[in-house]
Amino acid sequence: IKREKFRRKAQKKLETEQKIEEKKKWLQKYSDFSIFLDLNDVKTLKSLYGKYDMAHDDGDTKRRKRQRIDCGDASSDEESRRRLDLIRPYMDLKNSSGSAKQNRYFIAEGTESVRMLIEQSAQKNTPDRCEDLHPIKIHSIITKPSSFFEKPTLLRKNLEMSFSSYFCDNEDSENKTKEATENLNNSRNISPMQVIVASEDALTEIVGYNVARGAMACGSVTNYSEDWLHNYIGKKEKQDSGIRILALDKIDDTANLGSIIRSSAAFGIHAIVLSDDCCDVFYRRCVRVSMGHALSLPSVRVLNLASTIRNLRDKYGIVSYSAVIDKDADMILEKTLKGGISKNWLCVLGNEGNGISTPVVSACNHKIRIDMTQNVARLSV
Repeated sequence: IKREKFRRKAQKKLETEQKIEEKKKWLQKYSDFSIFLDLNDVKTLKSLYGKYDMAHDDGDTKRRKRQRIDCGDASSDEESRRRLDLIRPYMDLKNSSGSAKQNRYFIAEGTESVRMLIEQSAQKNTPDRCEDLHPIKIHSIITKPSSFFEKPTLLRKNLEMSFSSYFCDNEDSENKTKEATENLNNSRNISPMQVIVASEDALTEIVGYNVARGAMACGSVTNYSEDWLHNYIGKKEKQDSGIRILALDKIDDTANLGSIIRSSAAFGIHAIVLSDDCCDVFYRRCVRVSMGHALSLPSVRVLNLASTIRNLRDKYGIVSYSAVIDKDADMILEKTLKGGISKNWLCVLGNEGNGISTPVVSACNHKIRIDMTQNVARLSV
């Protein structure tokens, strides 16, 4: 029995060492876009933060910092700055606002959100990608080793499958035709996003709290204008496949917004229209609650929601419904017969406390209500 226990222990140790070696080999092989950081690496980089950050310095301070930088080893210094730039978007997230409005980049949390973003960012040049939707640009992902290299998450597999043209083995290229080899080499030049594999304590040091979800991603915010919305709806109208739009009037809570977006994606909503006083779709909490769908479902912020609703009705015949609790609502959802809702529709949901504003209700064709028991006044968005 003791001999068997010793054998199992030795086998487990060998397997662990092999896994560590495989991780090192992968990081070395793809060192052009991947790095590994431990706690000491992060502390060193954070100590250099003030040295390299010159955004708010005056001219004399900038000159002194440049002199100190120039005195060091150029290659090492350049690599340090590159690594610092990679982790900068993730630094001290605990004390940041979480809004993307100023920086115009988003942070997505959770392995499932990151997995979806990896797959969607690789679809920008594929035939099944809708040409009207802006491609998702992911700058980097930061992940624990276990989330990236080990099951059940194994994000490495998603990265390799999504960017298979980059990761395909080129060892048998001598047997390929010249044209095929050139195409392969060209495709391999398109590297995926930067990958930062950080130990658990290093990741905590970077973001300022324990990252239980195992991975994060940073990417560019996608902007959809009202002109884009009209162009998109015009094409949908010609397809005659139905138009489904959700409009939100002054939603204040980012968790509520994220939940609405996730449900909208599940029910096949084509686009979300936001009043100008709605909270930010790219807020970190909203992206997290939406499971990343806030980044793939197009959302359009408009200055005047009531005016937009009228324009969509007049131009495309889209019938609009305001979801209310009013007793004088002309439609009761559960009493509406199948086919009673227009094929091309827009539904408005209102603020958590005050509901839909009067001008927006007036702009809609119908007021629709869900009957509830006497003890429940309204449903939360």
